[in-house]
Amino acid sequence: MAHTAQWKVIYIAHSEKNAKAILSLLEREGFMARSKQVYRTVSSEENDYEIMVLGSEAMEAQQLLIENNLLL
Repeated sequence: MAHTAQWKVIYIAHSEKNAKAILSLLEREGFMARSKQVYRTVSSEENDYEIMVLGSEAMEAQQLLIENNLLL
């Protein structure tokens, strides 16, 4: 049986621009990251975005966001 990666939400970004900036930071630091719109019926400009990383990297990724004043 193949093992599938478990993704964990580490942050909710309140704009598409913010989500892209956070994803860029995570990827520059070597994390596998992705985002997902929270609401289906809201435009991308007004939507919130779940920022996800692999569960095994979640604590390190959150620490990176704290160090960059993105997560309090």
